[in-house]
Order: sequence, then C-alpha cells, then structure tokens
Amino acid sequence: MQPSTSATEFAEVSKYRFGAPVLTDDGDEGSLDSLIVDPQTHAITGMRVRYGLFGRELYTLPIAVIRHATPENVKLHKTREDLKRDFSTVTSVMLLTSSTQVVVANKSVGKLAQVTVNRETQMLRHLVVEHGLRSESVVSAQNISAIEGKRIIIGSAADSTVPMLTPYRPDEELHEEIRSAIYDYSRLRVDLPGIGIHVIDGVLWLQGHVSSDLNKRLVVDQLTDIRGLGETHNELIADTDLAAAVSMALAKDPRTAREPIGVYPALGHIHLRGRVRSGDARTAAYAVARSVPGIKDVENALIVDPSAEVIPIMAGITNEEDRVPGGN
Repeated sequence: MQPSTSATEFAEVSKYRFGAPVLTDDGDEGSLDSLIVDPQTHAITGMRVRYGLFGRELYTLPIAVIRHATPENVKLHKTREDLKRDFSTVTSVMLLTSSTQVVVANKSVGKLAQVTVNRETQMLRHLVVEHGLRSESVVSAQNISAIEGKRIIIGSAADSTVPMLTPYRPDEELHEEIRSAIYDYSRLRVDLPGIGIHVIDGVLWLQGHVSSDLNKRLVVDQLTDIRGLGETHNELIADTDLAAAVSMALAKDPRTAREPIGVYPALGHIHLRGRVRSGDARTAAYAVARSVPGIKDVENALIVDPSAEVIPIMAGITNEEDRVPGGN
C-alpha cells in the first residue's frame, strides 16, 4: 500500500463535495453522487454523476474528464451527449459516498461530506466529516489504514483515544481571518505585502518574507486563537537572515570579497549599494546575490569607481554613505 500525500506538504488540490453541481461543457448540470477510490493506493480514479429528471441517469466518469473540482462545483471536459455516448456503463468499484463512515480510534466520527486530493496524484489528502447538525470537522487522510465497504479506517486497532478534531471552515474564510489578524497588529502591517498565506483544510503555510526574525515569530503568535486552524508551517524568510546570507556569500567570493558593498533587503528584494573598483566586480556581485536561496530579485545600484577604498562603509538606499559602527 502506498502512503497518502502528507498534509504537511504544500501542493495544488482538488476538492469534491458530495451533492455538488457537476457541469458539462455545454452547461448541463448534474450532481456528484460518489467517488471511485482505489483501496490500495487511496487514490481517486473517477466519480459517479447523476443527471436527468430525479437523477435517474447515472454516469461513471474517469478522472481524465474532470476539468476542475471545488466544493462549489465540478466542471467537466465533456458534453452531456458525450456522457450518454461514452460513459453510461456502471461497473463494480469501491465507492466513497455521503454515507461512508470515517472511523478513528475504533469510533465513528461522522459521515463523509467532502474529500480533498492532491491534484497531481489524486491521492486522498483530507476528509471532511459531518457529525451533528451542520457541524463538520477535518480529518487527515495521511494515516488511513483501510478503505473497506462503507467505511474509512484511520489509524490502527490499538488506538483507543479519539484525537481532537479540527472544525472545518472554507479555505477562503480562514484565509481572510488570518490576513486580518496579521494586519491588525501594527508592527506586522508593513510586512503583510511580503507574506504569502496558503490554506488547505485548516493547514496553513506562511511563505514569503518579513523584515526580521522577531516578526517571523510574531506572525504565528497572532494566529493561535483562530478557530479551524489546526496546523501552521512557518516558512517565512527574515530580511535580516537574508542580508546576512548575501553578505556572507559576497565575502566568500574572491571577485567581491574586497569590495565595499552594502546589502539592503526589503521583503526579499535585495538592493546592492556602494562603489566597486571594476565592472567585473559589479557584475559578479549581482550574480552572487542572485544565487542566494530565498531572494526575490536584486537591484544592482553599485557604482564602478577604480579609486574606491576598502573601508567599512555601507551605502544607504539613497546612495548616501552610512558609516557602520566602528568605521572611520
């Protein structure tokens, strides 16, 4: 059995909600009846869709005919006539439906309402389960031990404690609350344009740049009480760390090691300021800075001055000299 895609890995996803509208290329609307799953690999291989009066027409469709899938709807590459001609045969397959029970620690935690899959591999990533009136939670598919009959079993038979379930909230709703929480803290507001917020079923990835290592930690602190946020991956890069990495790279490269180059970061954008003694050194400085991981882009404002002296001076963004502490 192959493992399911880890919920800690960021990847593009598709989402299938049972009962959601399924739209053909010519605009006909059906509804998502069930999903076809490979019980060994945990990959979705197709789906069943109902069309016609009272949903009497049932079509079994492969994944290849699906253009896009979201909780709001599923869009197909095919027309209604294509479905009638090519996909009316119903075969015996393992199905996931809105009646499928999700079992965690030997206890049913609810019925399946929605599944999220890795868009590239189609492997199950998250399960949204319904339990009680209008109450839904997210369960990671990473630890599925079996898919059988009308149930999905999470974990082993030895498990006895049901883990805390994360309340399900739509990605867009969570994204907006996370963004507002960061914006509401004035210290972080200036960094917000550099922060990438990516949410999938209560799992958050923070990617991009902030001005300092302190702000990198403060961003996460602002999000601790947000309902429905179950997991956070802080992949932000601090400008202070980035500037140090660029400075170190310039110091180690023999073409730039003896040049007075000022390194000024701004949310991942690196500005090089100062005077270097040759055009080759100027070109090399750009190449060295650009090669540092995490850089968005480099603005090379170095001035070629053959008489430039090697002194501890960094040039400000205004191109005025700012003597560093200890400089003469």
